[in-house]
Amino acid sequence: MNTSNPYPSPQADGAIELKLKQFVASHRATAAAGPPGVCAELDRYDIAVVLQAVYEWGGYRYTNASDAIAAAKRPGK
Repeated sequence: MNTSNPYPSPQADGAIELKLKQFVASHRATAAAGPPGVCAELDRYDIAVVLQAVYEWGGYRYTNASDAIAAAKRPGK
């Protein structure tokens, strides 16, 4: 069984970082929060939208990278 990752390791790409900065500069902080009514209420109450990394391994999702790595290291998977 081949368990190697078929995808190459990500490389630092300045163009992606620049595009992200342009996106952030051109979109409101609540753009990903939902419909306009929800965004308006978030703005009204000064609620920030925070993006969070999610790590997925073996069909499970983890919000902590250390937990995902520990799960991957456990025998039997």
